[in-house]
Amino acid sequence: MLRLVRNAAAFAVSYAAADRFTDVVFSTAELPPGLFLPSALVLTALLLTPPVRWWAVLASTLVGQWIGSFGEGISVVTILESFTIDAASTVLAAVFIRRFVDLSSALGTLRDIAVFAVIAVLAPIVGLLGSATLFHIRTPVELTGAQPGGTMMWMAWFVAALGDAIAYMTVVPVGLATHVAVRNAFAAESRAVMRWTRLIEALLLGAATGFVSALLFAHSPGSRIVWAIALCAAVPLMLYAALRFGLAGAASVLFIGACIAMREALHGAVIIPAPSPAAGVVVQQLAFLAVASPFLFLAAVLDERRHVSIQLAQSDARYALATQAGRTFVYSYDASSEAVAVDAPLPEALGVTPFELASPTWWWRHVHPDDVAPLQRAWGSRLGRGTPAVPAGPTDFRMLDHDGRVRWFRDRPAFRHFAEPDSAPLVGTVTDITELKTAETTAAQRSRELAHVARTSIVGELAAALAHEIRQPLTAILINSQTAMRVLDAQLRDPEAVREILHQLAADGRRASEVIQRIRAFAKKGDVERGPLDLNAMLREAVQLVRHDTIRRRVEIRFALTHESLIVVGDRVQLQQVALNLVLNALEALADRPPDSERLVLIETARAATHTAIITIRDTGPGIAPERQAAIFEPFITSKPNGLGVGLSISRTIVEAHGGVIWCESDPAVGGAAFIVAIPLGNARRS
Repeated sequence: MLRLVRNAAAFAVSYAAADRFTDVVFSTAELPPGLFLPSALVLTALLLTPPVRWWAVLASTLVGQWIGSFGEGISVVTILESFTIDAASTVLAAVFIRRFVDLSSALGTLRDIAVFAVIAVLAPIVGLLGSATLFHIRTPVELTGAQPGGTMMWMAWFVAALGDAIAYMTVVPVGLATHVAVRNAFAAESRAVMRWTRLIEALLLGAATGFVSALLFAHSPGSRIVWAIALCAAVPLMLYAALRFGLAGAASVLFIGACIAMREALHGAVIIPAPSPAAGVVVQQLAFLAVASPFLFLAAVLDERRHVSIQLAQSDARYALATQAGRTFVYSYDASSEAVAVDAPLPEALGVTPFELASPTWWWRHVHPDDVAPLQRAWGSRLGRGTPAVPAGPTDFRMLDHDGRVRWFRDRPAFRHFAEPDSAPLVGTVTDITELKTAETTAAQRSRELAHVARTSIVGELAAALAHEIRQPLTAILINSQTAMRVLDAQLRDPEAVREILHQLAADGRRASEVIQRIRAFAKKGDVERGPLDLNAMLREAVQLVRHDTIRRRVEIRFALTHESLIVVGDRVQLQQVALNLVLNALEALADRPPDSERLVLIETARAATHTAIITIRDTGPGIAPERQAAIFEPFITSKPNGLGVGLSISRTIVEAHGGVIWCESDPAVGGAAFIVAIPLGNARRS
């Protein structure tokens, strides 16, 4: 509140000083002021003050008007009438300017200054003439207590109205620009310091304007040569002010000229002869407005262009920072010449010399030879007729830098309209994803290593079963070899018996070899080898590895497989690992079941309507609580005392790498759990 009172008192004093200055310099006994500065101060204050506090500005104006009239013998009624008339035109102008003008730019656009100029001229005419009619005041000078003499009534009112208009157009832009400059300086938490050279430049410009204006308006039209020289000198000064200092500079120069022009016009020195003093002042005011408006418009255009240039420079700077931080570059591809234009930082990063960059085919010389044709096909398909408006998906390709090192990029085409001609270039972005590709390769390698560790762990869990699987054929080989030796020792001439024994030895050897080969194939550490495989056959082979374990645990495994083959493209070892993980988990779930309970693992396959193979491994165990069903696929989540907690996590990674999904279904109230795997048939994605 104290701040409001302090500002109101300061404004009242400023208004009183401007009122006294105006009465002394710009008014006579018969004519009102040809340039009324107090109204411009009030309008500036109203435009910078929220409408809810306009009452404070108007109250300060009334106090200032009373202070300015103190000692002149003017009655309170006259002061109130004068305040009402001045406030009516000023408030009217402020309301319309706030409604139709964007004040955030301080009138720095052509539209805003044009609308402001129209309102600045019309509002005083409507406000003053309307108030004069309402209060039955013949001439404005009656408000000062002086006698109107022979001055024409309506002509005097036009002098007052145009005096307000000229003050609005020369003072208000300076006030708004100063406010914006101060606000921006404090918003940046720094003080705006004007350089001495610029301050001296502004002072010299103001002095030159005053001198030229004195020559232009202080001499009668009879001094043709002096008047012509002054007129020719005034135009460059106003242009220089608009170019160097913008709208605020142009308005300041025009204000200096207006002060001299209106003072001389009120004393009879008018550039265009008129039948009466009032008419001469009105003609001079209209002539000044006609000359001043184009320069204000020009200054606003220059300010607007300067502001746009600053915004463009800031946008370019932000764009450069964004491309450097995100390593994303905009390109355009001309299919007719196959020339590619791209942001400068990309050729610099690739080490392309300016001489090489001048060639239209430099791009294709740096694209990896294996990726040139796919990239050209992708771009060509996007440029074809009937190209849909929805942009195609991203394309990854490689480029070679100056030293021959491979760098990966991801191309994303921009939106293309149907209305675009076929010859329009393709526009899009390329992003450097070399680090991403390196990280993906490293992650895939780590995933394979972890999967190998998990497979080795499974082999360890099946050690007893595997020993039994190998012991059986070895025992049979031992027995058959002893039998063959006894037959030979007995010297029986029965070659068929020996041949049968040898056949059994070979069969048992192959049986042991197959077991070892299956274990070696499962536990080997090698690259992913994709190819077509039958899921039904793969499931049967996986169960063979746990056959002895199922006998030991007294668990029955049943198959409900499709009659037709389910062919998918994938890695046999990885998918077999998924099946073994799920079967072993089912066996673990049945380990603690009562001896007389059903111990069953059901393996089902089906073909879904979406060209997908469905594998379901179901058990009759206790089931999985709903709150744990989503967490069991996270790494290191296990219910086994000695488990690693990576089996299901690895299984999910493998399934997703094959383009599929895996999930769990279980109802503890009914019992049992089911793990379902869905894999696309014949079109699995490459990892």
